[in-house]
Amino acid sequence: MQASTLRIAWRNLGRSKRRTALAVGAIALGQLTLVFVNSMMAGSFHDMLRTVTGPLMGHVQIHHKEWREERAVDLFVNDLSDVTARIEALPSVKTVSPRIFTAALVASGEEREEPADAEPAMLVGLDVESESEKGGVLESVAEDELPGDGSVVVGKVLANRLGLKTGQLLAVIGQDVDGFPVSDLFRIKGIVSGKVDLVKTMGVVMSIKDAGEFLAMPDQAHEITIQGDDYRNAASLAAQIAAIPNLEGAEVLTWREAIPEIVQMLDMKKWFDLIFLAIVFVAAAAGIANTAMMSTFERTHEFGMLLAVGSRPNRIVGMVLIESVILGLVGVAIGSILGSAIVLITSHTGINYAALSGSSVEDIGYKGVSFSYIIYPRLEFRHIFFGLCAVTMTSVLASLWPASHAARLEPVEAMRS
Repeated sequence: MQASTLRIAWRNLGRSKRRTALAVGAIALGQLTLVFVNSMMAGSFHDMLRTVTGPLMGHVQIHHKEWREERAVDLFVNDLSDVTARIEALPSVKTVSPRIFTAALVASGEEREEPADAEPAMLVGLDVESESEKGGVLESVAEDELPGDGSVVVGKVLANRLGLKTGQLLAVIGQDVDGFPVSDLFRIKGIVSGKVDLVKTMGVVMSIKDAGEFLAMPDQAHEITIQGDDYRNAASLAAQIAAIPNLEGAEVLTWREAIPEIVQMLDMKKWFDLIFLAIVFVAAAAGIANTAMMSTFERTHEFGMLLAVGSRPNRIVGMVLIESVILGLVGVAIGSILGSAIVLITSHTGINYAALSGSSVEDIGYKGVSFSYIIYPRLEFRHIFFGLCAVTMTSVLASLWPASHAARLEPVEAMRS
């Protein structure tokens, strides 16, 4: 009986091919939208999360408790070597990256007939070895261009403003921790871009050893950035780090606490998922409800005959429900296949938002981080699964009224229709 009901339901979908095709098309379009747009959002947010918890913020940060407010050169973390060793001993820690930041004036150190123009810059001292690994601030810098031993790397924007080139001398003027003016010449070893907006636009990057000597900061740093085994475990890692005796009174922050504005943007992703899931609900409900109602009223005579020869009302209900579910599943299958194909193609080529708008800009800076305009969609099975569940549930709900109407028909009156 169930097999015959399924065959009848399938056959009935072919009675009005145009109406069935329109319903299937609406559902497929909704599912395609869900898969593609949510995959784009997943790719965008994954890149944003990787950028935020990568070069700039890490998973946990340590500062002097007043440093983020004042950014003064004399607000530093002491006992750097001991603190670093204790943090590295924690089982979940992957990398520890101490950093020095201070404002400075820079100008070309090459001999010229006219005085060289000076520009404000940010002197950045880094642990070159750890920062040149994947995810570090210097990951995009070639090995033979890494700073150290009196050489520096200059941000691309700053280098363009001053007309600087690799191999030239750079004059740096600043103030050490004791308030005395300091100056020196450094050799430019490379020009750096990347995802840290501060480095790209104003950065003069040197080894933390050179920066410490220049600013009279032996065994000290303004910031220590820690990467753990998982960004989701940042809170527990921060608690372990805060318990280190040398860090008593220091500010220990998780990446979520350090950049709450960007975290709010990341947390909005779940709402985007729900919005596009609602699109599938609407598309499925409109297509299936209309098809089920029209099909039911057109087949009143047929249902009356089935009831007259002994078919139970439950079978009529099941027949209408099965038709609706089949209609929904076919639409979901088509939409999922097309959406997945588009996502798999664009996941390799990327989608350049700037190019679509006619702009040549590669990225946008926000809160000190550069986010790329090129999005690489990420296909996640849950996007297909959510659409499948949504359409199946909508199919049943949308066809309940037509099914119950068919089941309540009086055989004699229905056969006269």
